[in-house]
Amino acid sequence: MPDLIDEAARSGIVVFHEEVARDGAQGKTLLLGHQRVSIAKRHSAIFGKHAVRQLVFDAGFPSAGKQEFEAVRQVVGEVDCCYLCISGRATREEADLLLRSSEGARYGRISIALPVSSEMSFTMLHKSTAECLSDALNIASYILDSNTDSRLDFALVDATRADIGFVADAAMTLTRAGASMIIACDTVGAAYPNESRAFFSALKGRTGESASLVAHMHNDLGFGLINTLEALKAGVHALTSSWLSLGERAGMAATEQLLFVLGYEPQELSTRLDIRSDIWPESPDLKGIVPVARYVSQATGRNLSVTDPIVGTGVNTISTGTPFVNPILFQPYDPESVLGMPQEILLTPLASKRVIDAVAQKLGWKLDSNQLAHSLEWVKSEAFDRGVGVIDRDDFVHFLRRTYS
Repeated sequence: MPDLIDEAARSGIVVFHEEVARDGAQGKTLLLGHQRVSIAKRHSAIFGKHAVRQLVFDAGFPSAGKQEFEAVRQVVGEVDCCYLCISGRATREEADLLLRSSEGARYGRISIALPVSSEMSFTMLHKSTAECLSDALNIASYILDSNTDSRLDFALVDATRADIGFVADAAMTLTRAGASMIIACDTVGAAYPNESRAFFSALKGRTGESASLVAHMHNDLGFGLINTLEALKAGVHALTSSWLSLGERAGMAATEQLLFVLGYEPQELSTRLDIRSDIWPESPDLKGIVPVARYVSQATGRNLSVTDPIVGTGVNTISTGTPFVNPILFQPYDPESVLGMPQEILLTPLASKRVIDAVAQKLGWKLDSNQLAHSLEWVKSEAFDRGVGVIDRDDFVHFLRRTYS
């Protein structure tokens, strides 16, 4: 069977490597097996029939323990709509575990971590970069000589701080040895945007079409998303991200943001981001983004905040009077038509009579001018008395009944 992911990326189609169940676990979260299954299926639905060409879902790191192995096996047994990746290290013991973990996957991938900077090689494996590469090549031969149908990828750890010549040589050597895709990692999120683009441009320049590259960028300096887009500008079409930005330390590029930025008005990508506009075989279903993000939020306990872009609780809300005149003027897109998020009017200390009137009417109350003024004063006073930013509608109904019934 051809590697549909590699083919798509090489042809210029954008490919997502989803890390919420693997790197996300290092963000102090836990996804059970059935939750990983659900996220993989929901995420796949955003791409529709193209999911098998556009989505790699990392199911986990089975060497973490028996329960993790079982969770990975549940994903393998129940998900056949996208590629599934199983991650591990370059040892014979882990190679055997990865082969067992991925057995039976309809679209399987095995990802091996390989440190490529001198300091990371000595820190992780107490070996030189050359010795680590030699071990990786031996493991590649071992895995590829097995009966597995899974594709083999390598994640080059700390690649952005390593010698670019060694990184490029390692990528080409591993590819010649049978590796499918090479994941170049900004492991500690140290790269700045210009550095990110320069790195991937240089790497692409050295490897040409010899290696199929994936960008894996962390968010420690807040550049996870922009660095991922810089990699795409440089011609790397396979991109790593994680729902709600979950990952080690400060996480990585947020899947919901990356999906939206690339999927909303893709015909404008060349103008807005200097990115090719033909990266989608078919427009993704952006209305699937918010439900997946909410599911991940509930499953991991990472609450959505008011200011989270695209999926936050503040999206498509009105709390002051002016936006009523022209709501879309105060937003960069229409959240209801694009994301399926209906407008919500909130009662806050910044409310106006217009806000009070709109909420009251939605609740079935018609207030006169004096009642609106009194209700407005109550909302402001109650908010400051409680020390809260939003007054719950049930509390407002209780006030209306107590005062005007």
